[in-house]
Amino acid sequence: MSKQTELFGKTFDQQIKATGGKPSAKDILPNVLVRGELVLEPVSNGIRVTARDENHRMLWGFIASQGMLTQAHCPVAIYDKLQELVSTELKKHGLPSQDEQDPVLSAKVALDDLERTVRELRESITVKKESEATRERAINIRRLARDANRTIKLEADSL
Repeated sequence: MSKQTELFGKTFDQQIKATGGKPSAKDILPNVLVRGELVLEPVSNGIRVTARDENHRMLWGFIASQGMLTQAHCPVAIYDKLQELVSTELKKHGLPSQDEQDPVLSAKVALDDLERTVRELRESITVKKESEATRERAINIRRLARDANRTIKLEADSL
């Protein structure tokens, strides 16, 4: 029996243990190892934790706060690159995955979603009388909008 066959059906952690803790020295297929980085960035309400691939594309992320340190689970945003990787793996194993759409149509849908989000954020700070809560929202929205715009511009410059 080959080492690959012996490892089949085990979790990644079980396979790492079976290979003596050295994943780069052994073939631990069928798992896919994505090299990358974990980035911790301070934001107004906590720490933004993002996982990025070796090309710095976001895979997943969440905002960590003091209160969540005692929790095992939290809401996590899943980004396109990770969705692509998972979809590819699902297809490889004959499991259901997202149907591929026309790229132009899906780009238009994504832009519509982005415009809707910007409109909703703008409406949330367009009030008759500004309060402290409005100013706090504005500070957070400014940070989010600047970060998102920088990311979009960096990626779009290569198009």
